[in-house]
Amino acid sequence: MKVYSYVVTHDYGFAPNPFGGVLTLATCKPQIRKNAKVGDWIMGTGSAGGIGKEKLIFTGKVTEILTIEAYGISNKYKFKIPDKGSEKWRRRGDNIYYLDSHGEWIQRINPFHGPHDQSHDLSGKNVLVCREFWYFGASAPILPTEFMSLVKKGPAHKHNQDNPYVPKFLSWLKTHRSGLRGPPSG
Repeated sequence: MKVYSYVVTHDYGFAPNPFGGVLTLATCKPQIRKNAKVGDWIMGTGSAGGIGKEKLIFTGKVTEILTIEAYGISNKYKFKIPDKGSEKWRRRGDNIYYLDSHGEWIQRINPFHGPHDQSHDLSGKNVLVCREFWYFGASAPILPTEFMSLVKKGPAHKHNQDNPYVPKFLSWLKTHRSGLRGPPSG
């Protein structure tokens, strides 16, 4: 089991998307999406210019991995397709790519990623699904000092494997109720 950690610079509820009872990471962080396995954990902490650099925005356990192509046509995840005429959370959907009948990638209209993001997003190849998750968003708690060794500082990501603080962190995390605990901060 690995814990992938990265800084969430913009918390809009898009990447990751915590809505509909399941947290998904379908865009951004292509290296994490390409390499994570079922059973791994992902954690996102705040940035100094955003919600706060020592705050936990979200954590999720990867329970399913789909290709971007499978996610894009899945009836099971159709509710993650952005829908501008619906409730605010539906506008933040991260199911934004599908293949057309000619095998060309099409990007669905969404308020967060444009054509310039497509190659970066698609390079991740997978969508990570977390049915066990904690998304704090604007209600993000400050991480206890003892867990700072798990936190990535700056761009990219880090993974923690065999870090003695991982079991303690997961125990601490489970003292909080799981699921959607707060709205996105952005």
